Amino acid sequence: MHRIKETMLIFDFDGVLMDSVREIAVTAYNMLQGTIVTRLDQLPQNALQLFLRNRFHVQPIGDAPVLMMWCLETGESAPDKLLTAGEYDEIIQQVEEPVAARTIRFFETRNRFKSKDLEAWTALNAPVQPLWRIMAEKSTEDLVLLTNKNRDATISLSNHFGLKISDQNVYSGDNGTTKIDNMTQIIQRFRKPGYAFIDDSVKNLREIDTHFKREEKTISLIFATWGYTGPDDGRMAKDFGYQVVTLEEFAESMI
Repeated sequence: MHRIKETMLIFDFDGVLMDSVREIAVTAYNMLQGTIVTRLDQLPQNALQLFLRNRFHVQPIGDAPVLMMWCLETGESAPDKLLTAGEYDEIIQQVEEPVAARTIRFFETRNRFKSKDLEAWTALNAPVQPLWRIMAEKSTEDLVLLTNKNRDATISLSNHFGLKISDQNVYSGDNGTTKIDNMTQIIQRFRKPGYAFIDDSVKNLREIDTHFKREEKTISLIFATWGYTGPDDGRMAKDFGYQVVTLEEFAESMI
């Protein structure tokens, strides 16, 4: 993968740089149950495995508790079920609470978890290696993150695991802010001739592609095969014309 000097490379966080799926599962469970459990073994194991299997469907993080509810209801009867895109969308559409409200409640639950046991919360997250190490060793003053995660958690994990990043370069999902909204802010702030965005969600890439296609084509989209991906995501990304990279390929390009 060749990088162009004038092109700003923008990173998704969860899935691309940080594996947070287990923390997300615990937080989603806590939000639904009104509890603050701190360990994976405190969750119904069939529901947990079902959540990990279907996590790739989740786009805005406010949908994670909806998926977890389905997993709790389905885990005993169909522990190996892999939802189709249509089945997942039908589950999400049945929820009356707006996704922005669910997102706020999810972040509030995460903050309570962090406050109760920061060490346990942090331990449920793991940097994606070797990419994280490569990024941590580079100058990160120009690193820009575009994530659905909340700002506090993103900065906390980055600092804990040794990735120094300017707070103002974290474009987060607080208050239900979408990646489209944040990408618009990035373009308005930096005014670069080109941008490249790497994400592990075809849905996210597709939304950005569709939204910005009416303007001059300045955003290159890269699909990360190592994140929370479904069995057909790589093929779909190629069909949409996005660059598809493995962890090894992308890490080598950053050296």
